[in-house]
Amino acid sequence: MKYTKTFQDLQLDNLVSTAERLKREGWRCVQMLCNNTENGVDMTYSFANDNALANYQIRGVTADDAVPSIQNLFLGIFPFENEAADLFGINIEGMVLDFAGQFYAIAEKAPMTILTPEAKERQEKEAKKAAAAAAKAAKDAEAAKGDVKGEKAEVDLEAKLANMDPEKAAKVRAAMEAKQKKEAEKGGDA
Repeated sequence: MKYTKTFQDLQLDNLVSTAERLKREGWRCVQMLCNNTENGVDMTYSFANDNALANYQIRGVTADDAVPSIQNLFLGIFPFENEAADLFGINIEGMVLDFAGQFYAIAEKAPMTILTPEAKERQEKEAKKAAAAAAKAAKDAEAAKGDVKGEKAEVDLEAKLANMDPEKAAKVRAAMEAKQKKEAEKGGDA
C-alpha cells in the first residue's frame, strides 16, 4: 500500500475550519511544529489518516497574531501548542490545557523567537560582512576596469607619439616618466 504525504499553505483564518473538516473526515492531528524564518514563525500542522499525511503550513506568524487553539478538536496537540507559546512566543488563544508559559522551565521568555538579541547580532554581522565583500568586489571590478582603461590610454598615447615629431615625442615620454616616478615616490611615502 502506498503512503502519501502532501504540503499545503494555509491561511491563519482557515485553521479552525480546516481542522474541523479533517476531524469530520476521520483525520488525526499528529503534530504541530514551528520554524523561525525572516518573516516570522512558520507553523506546520500534520494530520494523518490511514496511509496519508497532510501537512498544512501557516507562514510568517508573529507575536502580534492570535492563533486559535485546536485542542478542543484534537486534545493531543496540547504539548505542541504550549511549546509554540513558551519557546516561540506565539499567542495561542483558547487552549484547553494551557500551561500559561510554564510548560518548560526556561531561563528566558520565548528563547526561539525570530530575533533574539544573539540572532539579531549574528544577522547584523553577516550583513556587514556581505556589504564589505560587495564593496571590495565593486572596488576590484572598478580597478580592473581602470587598468584596462589605463592600458588603452597608453596604447592611444603611443599611437599619437608615433605620429609626432620624434624630438617632441621624446620630450613627452620623458615628462610622462618623470610624472610616474614622482607619483611612485609619493605613494611610497604614504
